[in-house]
Amino acid sequence: MVAGSAGTIVVAFDGSPHADAALVWAARTAALEERPVRAVIVEDGTSERGSAADSASDDLADQVGSVLADAGATGALERYSGDAESVILEQARDAEMLVAGSRGRGPAASTLLGSVSQHLARHATCPLVVVRREPRADATRILVGIDGSSDCVAALRFACRRAALTKETVAALHAWNPGRVQLDYHGQLPETLADRSEAADALLAETVADARREFPEVSVVPESVAMPASEALTDASANASLVVTGSRGLGAVTGLLLGSVSQHLLHHAHCPVAVIR
Repeated sequence: MVAGSAGTIVVAFDGSPHADAALVWAARTAALEERPVRAVIVEDGTSERGSAADSASDDLADQVGSVLADAGATGALERYSGDAESVILEQARDAEMLVAGSRGRGPAASTLLGSVSQHLARHATCPLVVVRREPRADATRILVGIDGSSDCVAALRFACRRAALTKETVAALHAWNPGRVQLDYHGQLPETLADRSEAADALLAETVADARREFPEVSVVPESVAMPASEALTDASANASLVVTGSRGLGAVTGLLLGSVSQHLLHHAHCPVAVIR
């Protein structure tokens, strides 16, 4: 176990605008949950230290301290040397949560999802929140993708725990793909489509009922839509403060580290994305 990591919120920090947004989100969450923040910055270890570098480091430490103080949270900046992905994963191994910006400094900064964030999404052992952009100011619901997998159950619990603190509604969205729909010779929809719709509603109702029993103080609203999950969750994220997904769903290829829906949300969601294992 990494000393001091249990129960903390670790932020992958590099001073970039996206890391700043991640730090603000983490600080506000830390204040809600009464947890300390560890803002981890990783240097490659090849550059020489000097007065200018020390001054820049002091500025970053002051910046972190100011953000935490404004949010009413505690914590500090921690500096390490080495490979960024490996160091951050090690520091967050037993953390309550890992938070990162969608992009950072370096050659991957212009990509939709920076190389460090992509690596963390595939390998983090704790819940990962990637702060893509600020949610709408009037967003008052947490969106969760439901597919009946164990990961989605964990994602719903994560959302409910947060909603219990933020007093938001949890929208449990089950998107099912109807496939190609052809009318029968009477011009009616096939019975198989109705069967699939009923099965989807039953799965969603059972999952929501379990969450309501576990979190009676949280309003959990079921939503079922006949469209691909990636598209449905991305569209619905425009009105959410956070979208929560399991790292892999029922349709994921065995052994895949990150499912296609999670990957799509990390690239295209309109609000921060939490990936839960």
